[in-house]
Amino acid sequence: MLKLKKYDVDPLIHGTPLDDTQISPDGRNVLFVRRITKIEEDMYDTHIWIVPTDGGDPRQFTSGEGSDTHPRWSPDGKTVYFNSNRLTAGEKENKKTRIWSMPLEGGEARLLVEAEHGIRGFQLSPDGSKILLQSRIEEDTETPEETDPEILWISKLRYKYDGESFFPYTRVHLFTVSSKGGTPAQITSGPYDVSASSWSSDGTEVAFVANMEESDLTRLKDIYIIKADGGEPRKVTDGKSIIRTVSWSPDGGLLAYAGRIPPDPVAIGYGNTDIWVIPPDGGEARNLTSDFDRTVGAYRSSLLWSSDSGDIYFRASNNGTTQLYKVTAHNGKVKPVTEGKITVSSFSSSGDGSLLALCATDALWPNEVWIRDEESTRRLTSVHAKIMANWEVSPPEEFWFTASDGVKVQGWIVKPNGYKEGAKYPLVLEIHGGPHGAYGFKLDSAEHEFQLLARNGYVVVYTNPRDSIGYGEEFAGIVEGNWGSRDFQDLMEAVDHVLENYGYVDPERLGVAGGSFGGFMTNWTVTHTKRFKAAVTMRSVASWYSQVALSDMGWGRIGVGSGLDPWDIPKQYLDRSPLTYIKDIETPLLIIHSENDYRCPMPEGEKLFVALKRSKKEVEFVRFYNEPHGLSRMGKPSHRTARLRHILRWFDKYLK
Repeated sequence: MLKLKKYDVDPLIHGTPLDDTQISPDGRNVLFVRRITKIEEDMYDTHIWIVPTDGGDPRQFTSGEGSDTHPRWSPDGKTVYFNSNRLTAGEKENKKTRIWSMPLEGGEARLLVEAEHGIRGFQLSPDGSKILLQSRIEEDTETPEETDPEILWISKLRYKYDGESFFPYTRVHLFTVSSKGGTPAQITSGPYDVSASSWSSDGTEVAFVANMEESDLTRLKDIYIIKADGGEPRKVTDGKSIIRTVSWSPDGGLLAYAGRIPPDPVAIGYGNTDIWVIPPDGGEARNLTSDFDRTVGAYRSSLLWSSDSGDIYFRASNNGTTQLYKVTAHNGKVKPVTEGKITVSSFSSSGDGSLLALCATDALWPNEVWIRDEESTRRLTSVHAKIMANWEVSPPEEFWFTASDGVKVQGWIVKPNGYKEGAKYPLVLEIHGGPHGAYGFKLDSAEHEFQLLARNGYVVVYTNPRDSIGYGEEFAGIVEGNWGSRDFQDLMEAVDHVLENYGYVDPERLGVAGGSFGGFMTNWTVTHTKRFKAAVTMRSVASWYSQVALSDMGWGRIGVGSGLDPWDIPKQYLDRSPLTYIKDIETPLLIIHSENDYRCPMPEGEKLFVALKRSKKEVEFVRFYNEPHGLSRMGKPSHRTARLRHILRWFDKYLK
């Protein structure tokens, strides 16, 4: 009988245990979302907390059943608005996210706004009188006259998204409603999705990001402006850019957006996301960060104007950190706002701009609330103090090595807990996803995995090879169209560097693991070298040829094809797919995959498993029901626990 050893995986913190720091207009308090793992209930307690900026203990602001997120202040600072799926009095069930409000001084939360398909995000108008919200709504031209919940009639390409399921008949549109509550009024409509929006300073207009002309077949988007009560949108930009977000300046004179102009609208490739500004009436857009050579925002491209409309605040990765920066709107001068070996994940500003509230982590402590004033950046909360008192974190040691082509590459090595001088230890190489992501100075779910390996006697090495962000556009984009080449070399040369410089690593006991793009790279590694004695591939890709059609966002994004489809260049897709080289695998492989993964769907894991079994290789397959691509970060605690125990079991079997 198969038995799974009950490895200790505590503390099982959520992938984002603290997030969305929102400072009050007067700068006295900070709201934040806190997620506490409830092991026995197999869930996360997600509520809004509050902490004074002049010191003092944080306290829970919302409570009760349901998850409370997205806190936002009224302009006068007296009311807090937030999203929640909590029940109203008398309700027995609710799966939709709705907007609620609650007085700062406390009291009962009040349901303000609901929509048929739930509410995604919302913004209060500058005067606080209205709410701008995003919600899905049926699009007539894409909806059958008669629908059946067990039959999907699909006519559009974008009909599913990881973590959200299927939506063949709905589009994301904008609605406005009184901040006192009521029925939302739809102001945009049509067969396209709105991805970002921003109020004008006087609250009479709304800028939004969409592609109203060819929404299915391109990543290019434009900024449009529409009256706050609806009407005909007018296009501001020229249709040549990939645009992620938009933010209207407080003085009304400029629109700032994060985006880039790809050199080829089909073969988009990789490029830095920059900050651009353009007048609301249109005209020539100016790139403010063209000389910065770092990509703006990564996965969260939020932009924040200073109160005087002079500067724009943004996040960017740099050498394993993620810092807050600001750029001057009139001359493009970029200045760092934060510094040090930290990772900033969210930020907000007081009304006069004198205080900034940050959510940040470092290599030895998870996310907390930080405050930045004119003099310093300091940590405001210690909500993880009890957890950290019982968690023996092995400090990562940063290293750099020079790759064979002369480029410097950054990495980290973690010693096993209880390290003894003169002893030899097995090593696990961890590979990040993206591919345009990065490891760094932080302690979240990925680093928790590394620490568990260290607790169980392993050396852990993680590095940022080519493809990674934070080292410039050329570094991140040089492998585009040829994944598994220079990036793979960097990884192998990182292992070489470690073996040459850290004598406590046993070269005969090497393991490798990775998820998403890191899963692909794990597959690629074991099909192209026999130096590893065990491997764990998670939410991976086995065949880029099929990934294009199976993934929720694989088509048009796959760097292997440089914008071309597999039926146009089949050889290139097959040559870069690990499945092509399946008979070369000798490394025992554990495959971990989620049933509801729409990013790297289950068939990718199935192909790998069947091919290896048919080839009589050592392989096992662990499948998780009702989990998306982000199982390792936000899956059910019991599932995350089992996943970690399987990883430890596999490496113990072959490396000890």
